[in-house]
Amino acid sequence: MTEKERKMRQPVRITLAMALWALILWFLTLGHPGLQPVAKAILIIFVLPMGLVEWLKYKGAVSDTRAGVAKVLAMVGAALLWYFSYR
Repeated sequence: MTEKERKMRQPVRITLAMALWALILWFLTLGHPGLQPVAKAILIIFVLPMGLVEWLKYKGAVSDTRAGVAKVLAMVGAALLWYFSYR
């Protein structure tokens, strides 16, 4: 098996990174239930949109030059969704 064959594919890395963020945020809220809304906001506003745009970039729907703008727009959309869902 060569080095290239041992590497994880891009969708697997994106999923693992998102799961790791969720695990870190869950761990930080274990003894502090007051931090749960903050952790939920971080996950919804930052982690999920970044993963979505990276996946779209991998699929070719978003170019490398437009990925930064797409990430900002996705975060703004997620922030609005979070604000109106949890207020």
